[in-house]
Order: sequence, then structure tokens, then C-alpha cells
Amino acid sequence: MSERDRIGLGISNCRPSADVVAGVVEAETLGAEIAFVAEDVNCRDAFQLCGLSARETRLIRLSTGVVNPYTRNPTSLAMAVATLDEVSGGRAQLGLGTSSPALIHDQMGIESGKPVTVMNETTEIVRGLLAGETVDFQGERFVYQGARLEVRPVQPRVPIFFAAMGPQMLRLAGAVADGVLLNVGASTEYVSWAVDQVYAAADASGRARSDLTIAAWLAVYLSDRSDPYEQGLDKARAWLATMLSIPRQGELLLEKSGFNTSILVDIRAHVNAYPHGGDQQAAARFVPPEVAERLTVIGNEARVRERLDQYRAAGVQLPVVGISTLRRLA
Repeated sequence: MSERDRIGLGISNCRPSADVVAGVVEAETLGAEIAFVAEDVNCRDAFQLCGLSARETRLIRLSTGVVNPYTRNPTSLAMAVATLDEVSGGRAQLGLGTSSPALIHDQMGIESGKPVTVMNETTEIVRGLLAGETVDFQGERFVYQGARLEVRPVQPRVPIFFAAMGPQMLRLAGAVADGVLLNVGASTEYVSWAVDQVYAAADASGRARSDLTIAAWLAVYLSDRSDPYEQGLDKARAWLATMLSIPRQGELLLEKSGFNTSILVDIRAHVNAYPHGGDQQAAARFVPPEVAERLTVIGNEARVRERLDQYRAAGVQLPVVGISTLRRLA
């Protein structure tokens, strides 16, 4: 498969389990190389969905997209991904991110600490456990003494991808991860900036850039005769309102794309995430069409292919899209 043909599936864990499995099975037949199964907190368990999908597929790689190191500690993460690798015959990948303070701290009362430190420590411990090492570790967040995993994965090294947005997490990904999964709502301008952060850290750490994969989960609104461009634009504006309402995320996505962040005041007065709440349609009025057009992918098949090529030119090696988009582009 050429670089231009690489594509992955992104699928929500808030869909029924049978639908997720069916989507992964279909994505394999359509040529997707990997399925990222989301784990929105309070929906379905991503590892279980990946495991169910593994039993019905043969080739497609299976990744959480993503789980966090707060609701599962490093031992739990290592156990889960080692089991998934066994069940899938060596097709597992661990997608790791820090979720949202509104969920981790405010809703569940878990101290989030320093996210970059937590991700770094988690990655080191999980890698040691998966490698069959006896782990003794003294960190700011985690302290391990004589820990050893009793099961080994099929792969010599299970890839770990970071869901990274800000400069510190992007640089950590470049230094220690096997790849990044850039956030939905990223423009090509944001992607170019993010890729520069990742590669600069890789260079400084003496790593080869070719050892890293840059993936990006893209929000695609593919129009047809029954769904004209304006309908896709309206859907994109409503969806973006929720994404931009997230503190710091909204600022990053807009600033790195060259947009004024003043629109966030009105957006956040009407909607919030996470957890979801408010009036999404009311908030959508404050998302300018040009913002939606740059932060999502809207149009017919020819336009969507053109936009995917723009993302590839910005540094995305692996575009990640939904199953309905995969069907249309296959």
C-alpha cells in the first residue's frame, strides 16, 4: 500500500457493540490498515470492543483511540493490551491520552496531577511490563516494586500512540511514543505545527522520524445529492461548537489555524464538553463557516479526496475517518 493509500477507521464506543464490530469488519474489507476504537468515558469499554472485533477479523490492526492512565493504571493497561495482542494474533496497539479534567477530576475525583509526567511514567512502566521485565519504578505519580506481567504479548513491541494536542505532550510523543493520533478538529495549519513539534523532539532524542507515525482523526462531512454542501456545513458547525467548547483545546485549534479565539466566549455560553451539555445548535451560530471549512472536511468525494491530500501534505501519514466515509472512498 502506498503512502497515499493509507487510511484508518475511527469509530465511537458510544455505538452499540455489534455496530462497532460490524464497522471494523467492513473497514478491513475496504482496506483500512487500523481501527481506532474511541473510549469516551461513560460509554462502552474500548478494549472489549477491540477484542470482540479481533475475533471477527484477520488483518486489520486494533487500537484504543484512546484510553487514559487514570481510570486504568499502568498494570491494568499492560494486562489489557497484552490480552488484546494475544486474542488478535499480534495486531494490538495502545492508544493513550489524558482525557479531560472535567471528567477525571471534577466528575470522578481522581487527581490528574501533571498530565505529561503521568503519560511519560505510564509509558515507561507499560513498556517494561510488556517486555517481561521486573519493574521497579519510583516516579512522581507511580511507585512500583517487583512488578512483573505473567503474560507476554505476541509482538516484540506493542506500538503506543499518544493523543497529543499541546506542545509539551507533542514533544513527549516525539521522544517516547511510536506515533501520535492528532485530535479531530485539527486544520492543516495546526497539523503542520504539531508535526514540527513531534519531529523536533524526535530529532533531539536521536530517534529516526521514520520510527514515528503521524495519524489524524478527521471529521468528514461527505455530501451527495440528498445531503448538499450546506447541510454538511451546518453539521460541522454544530459538532465543532462542542469540540471548541473544551478549555484549552478550543484555543489551540483556533490559534494554530490563524483564527481569533474571541468566538469561544459565545460558544461556551451555550454548550460545554466534557461532559456534554447545553444547546449545541445555539452554539453553532457562533462558529463561522470558514472555521468549519478549515477544521473539518466538507464536500463531495472529489473535494474530500483533495482535502485528504492536503492533510497528507501537511504531514499526516494515516488519515483516520468514519465508516461511512470509508465506504464512499473505497
